[in-house]
Amino acid sequence: MKSKILVTITILLICFLAGWLTISQLQDAELQRQINELEEKYELASDTPPETAQKIVKHYHETHIYSEYDFFVCSDMALDVWDMLKTQRIDAIIQIGNVEKAANDITDADHAWILAEVSPGAYLALETTGGYAVLKADNPLYYGGWSFDNPKEYKRFVELKYEYNIRADIINRLADIYEASRSAGLEAANEYSELVKEVDKMSILDPLLSSKIAEAVLKANECGEYIGRCDQLKELISQQSQELENIVSEMKGLMQ
Repeated sequence: MKSKILVTITILLICFLAGWLTISQLQDAELQRQINELEEKYELASDTPPETAQKIVKHYHETHIYSEYDFFVCSDMALDVWDMLKTQRIDAIIQIGNVEKAANDITDADHAWILAEVSPGAYLALETTGGYAVLKADNPLYYGGWSFDNPKEYKRFVELKYEYNIRADIINRLADIYEASRSAGLEAANEYSELVKEVDKMSILDPLLSSKIAEAVLKANECGEYIGRCDQLKELISQQSQELENIVSEMKGLMQ
C-alpha cells in the first residue's frame, strides 16, 4: 500500500515538475523575445534621425531576403520599414513613382520606397529594396511621385493597382482578339465581294450558279458573325476601360 502511495506521489511530482519546466521555458522564451526586441530597438537607434533611418533600412535589408523584386514586393518592404521608423518615433511617408524616369501618371508608378522625416519638413529617401538612403542631389526622382501617410490607404492603393494590372491585361487581350477578328472579317468580306462579282458574271443557265450563290450566302453569314463578334468585343473593351477609369479615380483619391 505504501509503495503504491509512493509511486502515485512520484508520478504527480514528475508531472508537476514537467509542467513547471514547460511554463518556465515558455516564460524564459517570452522574456528572451522581449529582451531581443529591446536590444534591436536600442541597436537601431543612433545619435541623429538621419543616422537612425539609414541604420534601420540597412538592417532591414540585411535581415530580409527576397527572390524577386516587383511593385508588390517592394510595397511590403516599404511598409515594414515605415513601421520600424515609427517605432523609433521617426515620421515617414510611403512614396510611389518611378525612379528610372519621370512618371506623368499614377498608373506609371512601378516602385515604392520611404521618405523619412529626419527634421521638420525635411525628408530622406530610403530605398528599402537595396538598404540605403538616396540624397535628392543623387536622384531627385526619389523625392517626386505620389505619397501616402498611412498603411491603410496605401494597402487599398496596392489592391487597386493589382486590379488595374489585371484589367489592363484583359483589355490588351481583348484588343488582340478584336484585331484578329476584324482582320478575318475583312478577309471574309473581300472573299464575299469576289463571289458576288463571279455570280453577277454567270449565266442563269450555268450549272455552277446555285453552288456559287450558296457559297456567297455562307460567306455573307461568316462576315455577319465577325461583325457581331467585333461589336461584342468593342462593348467588352469599353466596359473594362470604364472600370479602369473608376480604379484610377479611386487611386488618385487616396493620395495626400
